[in-house]
Amino acid sequence: MIHLAREDVLRGLERFRSIAKQDFLASNLTDNPEFWASQATARREQYDRLIEMVKVSGVPAAVEQAVEWYSVIPPLHEEPEFSHPELRGAKQALEVFFKAVGIDRKTIREARGQNKAARM
Repeated sequence: MIHLAREDVLRGLERFRSIAKQDFLASNLTDNPEFWASQATARREQYDRLIEMVKVSGVPAAVEQAVEWYSVIPPLHEEPEFSHPELRGAKQALEVFFKAVGIDRKTIREARGQNKAARM
């Protein structure tokens, strides 16, 4: 059960979204501006979706939805570093959200495994 106040989670998500915007603006200063701009945009869009979920359905429902979204992102650790910026950005945003609401990696992996098993 998530015991964080809705307003606290929204404030955090809005701050994360702001950081993603700053990263987007700074992306042209990197060696790979297209990748970093796409990655930052994907993070910002994911935060927008999470903000909307929290506003409409509350924190516990947003966490459940986030686990579902996370579970459909394929493993990227074997892919080249600068591939799939949109997936990498969405995954990173979800992982930051999970950490912010106090969900550890083990819990996420278990939920991800349960979601995959349920879809089979």
